Amino acid sequence: MDLVTIKTFNFPSEVSVVQSFLEMEGITVYLKNYVASQLAYSLGDIDMQVSEEDYERAKAALIEGGFSQPEDFY
Repeated sequence: MDLVTIKTFNFPSEVSVVQSFLEMEGITVYLKNYVASQLAYSLGDIDMQVSEEDYERAKAALIEGGFSQPEDFY
């Protein structure tokens, strides 16, 4: 399974609401750098990833839920 980054966060506290929203939509979410960012905020961004098969559905859900704008996706 190939993963695609759908959204990037600066802080761990920003992740949980969006993750819960996507999971309620039936989309499995994977978090890259989440644990490291909880330990030290300066380690970098947290990448929220979904499978390639779920990308379009996740993108539409993020826009519909108000978590992203269409122009966030190029």
